[in-house]
Amino acid sequence: MAITGVSFLFSCSKLLEKTNINKNNPSDIPVTGLLPSAEVALAYTIGGNYSIRTSLFVQQIAGIGGFAVNEDRYDFSTTTFDGPWANTYGDVLNNLDQIIQKAKATAAPQYAGIAEALTAVSLGTLTDAYGDVPFDESFHPDIFDPHYENQEAIYGKIQQLLDNALADLQQSGKLAPGSDDVIFKGSIPNWIAAIWTLKARYALHLSAVNRQQAAQQALGFLYDGNTYRGIKNNSGDIAVAFGTSNNQASPWYTQDAGRPGWYGMGGYFIDLLNGNPPTVPVDPRRAAFAAPRPAPAPPDTYIGARPGIPVAASNITGPNTYYGRNNAPVSIISYPEAKLIEAEARLILDENDPLIQTALEDAVRRSFEKVTSATDPYATPEKQDAYIAKRVQLTGNAAKKLETIITQKYIALYLNPEVWVDYRRTGYPALTPATRGATAINPDGQIPRRFAYPNSEVNLNPNLPVKNSNLQTPKLWWDK
Repeated sequence: MAITGVSFLFSCSKLLEKTNINKNNPSDIPVTGLLPSAEVALAYTIGGNYSIRTSLFVQQIAGIGGFAVNEDRYDFSTTTFDGPWANTYGDVLNNLDQIIQKAKATAAPQYAGIAEALTAVSLGTLTDAYGDVPFDESFHPDIFDPHYENQEAIYGKIQQLLDNALADLQQSGKLAPGSDDVIFKGSIPNWIAAIWTLKARYALHLSAVNRQQAAQQALGFLYDGNTYRGIKNNSGDIAVAFGTSNNQASPWYTQDAGRPGWYGMGGYFIDLLNGNPPTVPVDPRRAAFAAPRPAPAPPDTYIGARPGIPVAASNITGPNTYYGRNNAPVSIISYPEAKLIEAEARLILDENDPLIQTALEDAVRRSFEKVTSATDPYATPEKQDAYIAKRVQLTGNAAKKLETIITQKYIALYLNPEVWVDYRRTGYPALTPATRGATAINPDGQIPRRFAYPNSEVNLNPNLPVKNSNLQTPKLWWDK
């Protein structure tokens, strides 16, 4: 759904001095006005601040200009991680909390259900970056220094929020969402299917905590017995598509327009997309994810930069790229992700289950369906079949099969912070840290495993559990 009548500029989010920002709760804004703003803000936050940093970490993109060169070497300003924190609490969670309270007060349970689901996503994105975070005390107007809750407890609340959402969405009320829901236009079946998929996502995040239990729960959320109940096709994705005007453009387009040449394609990612013809086919999604280098480079030349070594790499944005257009969508959770979750969960439970291959192939084909162009000579049905036959077959031991699944997830979820979660919990793909990556905020030079707590919390909240966090420590609870 394209954004109309809602603008959310990348550069306009005000950094907050406190986590608790609900000092002036506007009582005159109805849920019908709050919902589209919250949905767009969530998409912009995930597709902007979180996407840029996490995609750098996992080398889908590279910093090749401006201060992005330093960030590509893990040399971040101490204020860098204030932004995603402030955006999440101030622009997203605050509005969602208001929706939940107003919806319950006005007998509009379906609005509460949508807001609870999006609160779970927001909280999941936040805790997967920072670890322990405030939640229950964050929106009390009389609490200025909210206490932190450990990540294990936060994960329990994510699942409870999703359970509450399922219950609320199946109730009728005096007011039902419609066009003000820019994601699904008020389609309750789509929301319910997406929520079951979200439950599976956050269950599988805990694979390093309890591998078997995580897989069993994830598969149990996707299936009720033998009946699949997750996202059923690409039209069931939680995604927000942006507009074509400058004040409604997608976060990546806005980033590139404001700071042209700062970010390009990562070398490892481009190598995967390029393949090695004729023995290793070109990925049919290559032209959807990256722009070829202009002349005098030969046609169909795609170049990526190694982390910490800036070179003239292929651009992320362009009129023909899927996520780099001005009206590009930000995908929060998708059908390909649902089937890749299923593939991994089945692999953990029984590596010989034939349905693993079925789910994997379905995910990749639907990824093609979503992003490729019918005019791309590298994306014809024949080329897609050849790619599947060569690059999407499960062979070898369980570890090798897992690498194949996660590699395809790495490609299909391009620019989605979920890729960083997968890297930390599985070790795939096998990435090499950036050259000269040892910095003050990342002393050991390894690929970052967390965001540092923001200066706003270090300076102003005495309940912050760790004052000297960096990009490695303290490790997240689930990051074993």
